[in-house]
Amino acid sequence: MTTANFPGSRRSAREEQSEGRGPWNVGPGNLEVMRIDEIGENLHSWAMRRIFNHRPPFLRFGFAVIFTCQTFGVFAEDRTWTSTDGKTVTATIIALEGEEISLQSGDKVFKFPLTRLSPADQEFAAKWKADAEKEMAESASFLGDFRDLKPGVWPTDVAAEFEVDAIEVVKEDEAAKLYIYRSPHFEFESPLRLSTSVVREFARIFEASFEFAKIIPIGLNPQPSTGGYYKTKLYQSKEDYYVDGGMQGSGGMHTYSYRGDEILTSLIKVPLSNLGVEYTGTRYIVDHKKQSAVLVHEIGHQITGRWLPVLPTWVKEGLAEFISVQPYDNGRFRLTQLDRAIRDDVARMSGSDKEFQMIGVERLMKISGDEWAAELASGDGSINYCSANVLFYYFLRLDGEGKSERLIDYLKAISAGTPEETARDEKLLAGRSFEELEQAVAEAWRGSGLRLTFTSAN
Repeated sequence: MTTANFPGSRRSAREEQSEGRGPWNVGPGNLEVMRIDEIGENLHSWAMRRIFNHRPPFLRFGFAVIFTCQTFGVFAEDRTWTSTDGKTVTATIIALEGEEISLQSGDKVFKFPLTRLSPADQEFAAKWKADAEKEMAESASFLGDFRDLKPGVWPTDVAAEFEVDAIEVVKEDEAAKLYIYRSPHFEFESPLRLSTSVVREFARIFEASFEFAKIIPIGLNPQPSTGGYYKTKLYQSKEDYYVDGGMQGSGGMHTYSYRGDEILTSLIKVPLSNLGVEYTGTRYIVDHKKQSAVLVHEIGHQITGRWLPVLPTWVKEGLAEFISVQPYDNGRFRLTQLDRAIRDDVARMSGSDKEFQMIGVERLMKISGDEWAAELASGDGSINYCSANVLFYYFLRLDGEGKSERLIDYLKAISAGTPEETARDEKLLAGRSFEELEQAVAEAWRGSGLRLTFTSAN
């Protein structure tokens, strides 16, 4: 059951950076296959730095990497690909961005110039991308639900309240060490037998995040992935998590793939300790104080999964960050000071809740996933998340009459199949230049106590 209190109411996700050579070994006749977890510094194009515990002001997101894997859209089967020098590999195309193609073989992902492939393979890749874009446009209308919206109307808090008997024990296989539990919208795969009361306690952060996304009055319409549940895989220890592909120092990750409007896979991987689950010597308990806001960020991505393929990076990250920084305690988000929570988050990163130099608006609105990940990997992207949060909140609550009018129109346009850049220019910029938008953002945030400056476009 959802509890959302309104004012005046009573309580009611390694990709090989191949340097142009692709998956083929330079040795004659051999394929060089390198596991994702064998290359420490080579990052997936959607890698996101995260730290799941204390985040000091000078290091907003550091050392930890989360992979979010994206296929481009249309599902493709394995096929034999041939390089220009005649070598072959059996793999599946998962992305074509500009002149770079990504192929996946098992758990190995290779990214390299399209020109390294034979003319026939280049033609196949181009057709695959065209089909993907067509299918995405045809399915986009299923994204949002803009009926009965009440723009600008927010509750004072939101929670997911459900009893222990709402937790379903799906499977308990002691020999296989496989235990599966379900809350109303989430499925958890655990290596340990857990009581339904423990599952209920840590499931509350997932369910509350889902309910939060539902009540944001912009028409997101979150829906569980195929099978009716958002899925999470739990690990007894961080070591087990690392063995299963988690990067050293990270506390969890979200991966996904899709076909049109259908989510093929969507999975959060997280050690039990980052859900606050502890063993006392006799039983497991949940310490809510040890649950992480960054976990909420990743849950936010999973919940809004159907939007991820069509939204730009700043919107995806800004939305997830907005959800994650709001005060949360024991199953309930408090929504009485939304802008204050963002200023507090800025202060954790920059040391000040009154001044912030954010990424220039044009640069932020055009940044690609690859560029975002590269900046984080180089240590130069610590302001990215706060910048996305500040800009997203401007369109959510500060622009115009504070009722998300332009943001809703933008999402409606994308949901109707309008290309993102066109929707951005027509609905968000709405006749303003990027410089004029920066001025509007700065003026609006000044009224909320935060003085903004902007980095240059370069």
